[in-house]
Amino acid sequence: MAGPLRIGIIGAARVATYAMIAPARARDDVVVAAVAARDPARARAYAETHGIGRVHDSYAALAADPDIDLVYVATPPAFHREQALLAIAAGKPVLVEKPFTRDPGEAEALLAAGRAAGVPVLEAMHSRLHALWPLIARVLPQIGAIRHVDAVFDVTVSTADAEFRWDAALGGGALMDLGIYPLAWVRAVAGEPLAVTMASMHRRRNADAAVSATLAIPGGVTARIAADMTAPRRASLTVTGSAGTLHVDNPLAPQLGHRVIVTTAAGTTEHVADGPGSYDAQLAAVIAHVRDGAPWPLAADDPLASMRAIAMVRAAAVEPGTGTIG
Repeated sequence: MAGPLRIGIIGAARVATYAMIAPARARDDVVVAAVAARDPARARAYAETHGIGRVHDSYAALAADPDIDLVYVATPPAFHREQALLAIAAGKPVLVEKPFTRDPGEAEALLAAGRAAGVPVLEAMHSRLHALWPLIARVLPQIGAIRHVDAVFDVTVSTADAEFRWDAALGGGALMDLGIYPLAWVRAVAGEPLAVTMASMHRRRNADAAVSATLAIPGGVTARIAADMTAPRRASLTVTGSAGTLHVDNPLAPQLGHRVIVTTAAGTTEHVADGPGSYDAQLAAVIAHVRDGAPWPLAADDPLASMRAIAMVRAAAVEPGTGTIG
């Protein structure tokens, strides 16, 4: 492929400004070349604001554009499957914002479509692509056999009427938008959950505002995850082992400051991972995978495993005082 990788964005979304447009501007081997939105006028304004050269009047037109090499889907999760399928049908690799889809069935169908077409279908799980995670893998054995994992991500989400994260029908809610990260961190260090032994959700407006769950993981490991869309920003991961503990401040976006603290009988050590920010690392991995055939850093079925974990929590969730809501 000669020249820069040309990316088309589906959805004139805020997330694309820091997850794709800003990282692309820092490189000379990629360019955001086109955008499409449900409202063409909004797409034109977005393109003008962010210096995007071409605006398409439909998502299908963007996917079919021969001058686009990869499609980035940045719309609410309710639309991910149908819009990613447009890219796959056009033979284009596609990067889908997290959460990948609404449920495991959609995720499985989307990955199968990509395999059948021979095109990469990737989830934008930026957090897991930072150099922090190889560092965690190196120091984790120091704490012995894992016994328990605790992972939390809270952040106050705007209550504006247009904020889709307060609409479960669009794929919003604390579990889908925030809880996907603590689940990913737990899965990364301890493996896929076998069962959810307890889960609770607190609803507000048209979605779950907060979620917490206790998981059973192979080997007798337990885990707790929590996420809250009404609480101050907090992101942390704590792993308790037979010989010590590992604590991570800010596994979400380590480029904003992080620490890995390992405590054992030998004492306490503190570590920091060097390298590009998580969104920069994500774009670099996309380019290497799509252009150069480099392995994708995560398992090919990771988006499906992520949606299965989310579905397990949702199915077990109870709202205090009201009964099951899963």
